[in-house]
Amino acid sequence: MKRTVTILGGDERMAWLAESLRREGYIIRLAALLPPAPLKNRLPQPETPDRLLPESETVILAVPTVGPDGMLRTPTVPECYPLAECLRRLPEGAMVLGGTLPPDCRKIVEERHLAYTDLLALPELQELNAIATAEGAVALAMREQNTTLFDMRCVVLGYGRCGSALCRRLAALGAKVTAAARRREQLARIYADGHTPCDINKLSPALDGCEVVFNTVPAPVLPEELLRRLPPEALVVELASAPGGCDAAVAEAMGLRYRNAPGLPGKAAPRTAGEYLGQVIRGLPHWEE
Repeated sequence: MKRTVTILGGDERMAWLAESLRREGYIIRLAALLPPAPLKNRLPQPETPDRLLPESETVILAVPTVGPDGMLRTPTVPECYPLAECLRRLPEGAMVLGGTLPPDCRKIVEERHLAYTDLLALPELQELNAIATAEGAVALAMREQNTTLFDMRCVVLGYGRCGSALCRRLAALGAKVTAAARRREQLARIYADGHTPCDINKLSPALDGCEVVFNTVPAPVLPEELLRRLPPEALVVELASAPGGCDAAVAEAMGLRYRNAPGLPGKAAPRTAGEYLGQVIRGLPHWEE
C-alpha cells in the first residue's frame, strides 16, 4: 500500500504536486493549502496543521518553505503558522521534504531526528526549475516591454542552470544576448553557445545601451555605479534569491523599472512545477523505503 503524504502550505504548485502523487496511488492530506478550482473535486479539503501534523509520518513542506519572518509560506490561506512550531508537532523520526530551512528549524530537525531532504538543493530539481524560470522571465520581459525581444540588447548575469536556460530562449527569439560570468570555463561555454561573453567584474561596457538585465546571481553584482550605465527606460529583472543583485530602492530611485521575480516556477507554470516536484520526489532513493 502506498504511503500517506501530508502536504503543508505552499502555492498552487504544491496542489499540483499533490495531484501528481494522488494519481500514483498515494493517500493525500492537505494542511494550510487550498487547491485551485481545477483540483477541488480531486483533492481533499485542507485541514489544520494542529490536526494533521502529530499523526503525519511523511510531510512535504511548501517550496520555498519559509518567509523572512519565520512563518511557513501559506499564500492560499489567510492563516499564518510558525514553521518551527509545525516541525515540533511532527512525530519523532518523520520523513520531511521541503526547501532550505533557517538555523533554528534545522536545530529542531536534528533534535527530533526528522529525516529531512532539502528539495531545492537537489541538482535534478534545479535543472527542471530552470526551464520554468527561464520561460517565466521571458514572459515577464515581453509583458513589460513595448517592443519585441527580437533584436533587443539583453544582459544575463550568471551562467548557471537558470542563466544558460534563459540565454537559449532569448537567443531563440532573436535577442542580442550578452552573458556575464566569473570563471574562465563559463566564459568559454558562453562563447561556445553562441552568446557574447562578458567578465562579470567588467560589466560597464555591456550595460551601455542594454534594454533588459536579468540577474541570476544571489550577490550584489549591480552596485549604483553600474546601474547608472543603463538607459533610463531599462528593465531590471531579479531572478536570484536574497540578497539579489542590486538594491531595489536605488534602482527605482534612478527611474529604472525593477521587477523582483523570485519563485517563478510556481507563478509562471504551477502545474508543470508541481509535476516536476513529484517526478523528483518519486525518484529519491529513500522515498519508497
